[in-house]
Amino acid sequence: MPAPSQIATPAAVGRRTLLRGVGLGGAAAAAAAGLSACTGPSAPAATVSPSGQASGAPSSADVIDAAGVQRGVDALPGIIDRYLQQYGVPGLAIAIVHEGQVRYLEGFGLREVGKPDKPDADTVFQLASVSKPISATVVAAAMTKKLPTLGWDDPVQKALPDFTLSDAWTGSHVTVADMFAHRSGLPDHSGNLLEGLGYDRATILAKHRFYPLKRFRDNYAYTNYGITAGAEAIAVSSGLKWEELAEQVLFGPLGMKDTSYRFADLQSRTNRAAMHVQVDGTWVPNLKVDTDAQAPAGSSSSSIRDLATWLTMLLANGKPVIDEDQLQRIWLPAVVRPGVPPIGKSAGFYGMGWIVSYEPTGELRVNHSGGFGLGAATTVTVYPTHQLGIAVITNGPPIGLPEAVGVEFYDHVRYGRSTEADWVAKIGPFVMPEETEDNKKYSVAATNPTRARSNAAYVGRYSSSFYGPLAVSDRSGTLHVTAGPAKMQFDLQHYSGDEFFFKTVGEDETGLSGATFTTSGGRAAALTIGAWNHEGLGRFVRS
Repeated sequence: MPAPSQIATPAAVGRRTLLRGVGLGGAAAAAAAGLSACTGPSAPAATVSPSGQASGAPSSADVIDAAGVQRGVDALPGIIDRYLQQYGVPGLAIAIVHEGQVRYLEGFGLREVGKPDKPDADTVFQLASVSKPISATVVAAAMTKKLPTLGWDDPVQKALPDFTLSDAWTGSHVTVADMFAHRSGLPDHSGNLLEGLGYDRATILAKHRFYPLKRFRDNYAYTNYGITAGAEAIAVSSGLKWEELAEQVLFGPLGMKDTSYRFADLQSRTNRAAMHVQVDGTWVPNLKVDTDAQAPAGSSSSSIRDLATWLTMLLANGKPVIDEDQLQRIWLPAVVRPGVPPIGKSAGFYGMGWIVSYEPTGELRVNHSGGFGLGAATTVTVYPTHQLGIAVITNGPPIGLPEAVGVEFYDHVRYGRSTEADWVAKIGPFVMPEETEDNKKYSVAATNPTRARSNAAYVGRYSSSFYGPLAVSDRSGTLHVTAGPAKMQFDLQHYSGDEFFFKTVGEDETGLSGATFTTSGGRAAALTIGAWNHEGLGRFVRS
């Protein structure tokens, strides 16, 4: 991890698309409840039985009350200013809701580097995977109104008859709930690489029939397009497009006028925050990140005022748009998230689009984070028993800053002080993805490399039943790859023999990737792209 005062650049991180969701969500789950409660010197020593019930009363220092919330609110400006100065993230907006009232609603920093405008309560940010808990509430609101013919436990195929998975029985039985809980058996982040190549939502969902599956309902793997499939089924069975359904049952009734799943709506906002990444130490804004293909999972945009309205509804047990039984369903643990907890410690769960956890007291806590490596990081946390919720949205890349602000706020609520000098440094390791084997290999020159064949041996057209056509061309002596509807382009650098590599780009950037040709009779017969071959689908055969 970089030094605490240094923010990681995209090249240094070698990020994966796990930053869009539960990679960060895992950080938030550890942070929002676990880290401050377990590591702070004032934290209670209560233990948890295998049944999940606390033994021993919580200490008075662990009480969340009105006085504590006021302490946290009073501390927020200093917390935020310190982190923005230390890490340089351009802008941030935050909302605190407690006992039916919005206690804090502020923007900090800049909407876009190079311009003087500051974020305010109505500045619209891209939310990334905070879209998922919002989508869960859209479905809950639609079911409250009895609009869809599907329920949580109905098969997706009932509304999307052409949707299937590589195992036909699983494809016909996988439900909306299975998709929203990430327990379908699909591999981690299925569909994201296809999105990066420019495929549309319908094509990406159709291609899910190629993915190898793990055990159905016995495996958790975070899938943006799994949630998208479940949400699409609900929308189709309601006779509406997903974006229309969200407006009709949630955004409109609550007056969330700045919230949408459409990139076109985001582009039309005059009060909008740009995404940002650092390039050679300089913040570069980006206003063109379009994730409409995975709309229910990651394309929502909103203002902090609208998110405060949404939190207020949740803390009012769903009133006036969601029946309490629907709210209970989306916050009910549906699958155990990876990582076996020590005996006596609480496991982590996922519900319907929400990370579900429990305090040492046994009280419910739900949260989710989101992030785009191209420049957005967000988090929301709700304590229903204490009628307390927080949302933090930023226009910088995921380094753990929104989660750090939230955890330090809760430190002041519970203990009257921060229990860590730098929560970003503490949370950062949960956010940073592991370096890929390809990046490790191709970052170092080959030992005793052999010469490549002539470029003519590799030039040609290739195809994959999953990724589609790919072309290898010779441009002034350099092999060049073009792939996907977006015509993504990569220059190949030679490694050894028939083995080349290239630098990945975009939201799915993972550093360097291998590009290895298989030859027959002195001519390439196939090409395998390492970064696209996680499930064995990255092999292209010469046409």
